[in-house]
Amino acid sequence: MHEKDTDKLVHSLKQAEDFQTIFSETRQYVIDQTLKNYLAYWLSDKQLSKSAVLKKAGIAEATGYQYFDGKRNPSREKVIALTIGLELTLEETNELMKKTGYAQLYPKHPWDAVVIYGISHGLPIPEIDDYLYNENLKTFGE
Repeated sequence: MHEKDTDKLVHSLKQAEDFQTIFSETRQYVIDQTLKNYLAYWLSDKQLSKSAVLKKAGIAEATGYQYFDGKRNPSREKVIALTIGLELTLEETNELMKKTGYAQLYPKHPWDAVVIYGISHGLPIPEIDDYLYNENLKTFGE
């Protein structure tokens, strides 16, 4: 499948007279992948086990396996924890967030700013939690 520039897609949708026609014409460019598929991709790409990722992410295995199997939808914070467990870069994290319908990390939000710092510096969850706690922000463990 080939990509189409997002701005061109937006322009096409805004200018369209009929939704069904434009949607059928642009459907091939719509992202249609679940978090489950992305997690499987990154597990394979990074050559990590689910249990290793969940341990680094600070997520209980019973719950985490449900995320990997697509049986349960994690919160935004849990998805970010998974990306940390997967050792994704900030760019990879934001791409996964965008493609799975979660808000990307935004540096003007205090919680996100701390997490961006942590991911960019390769910090583990407990260390990021320390920074969050010191700033009176919700930690991953809460």
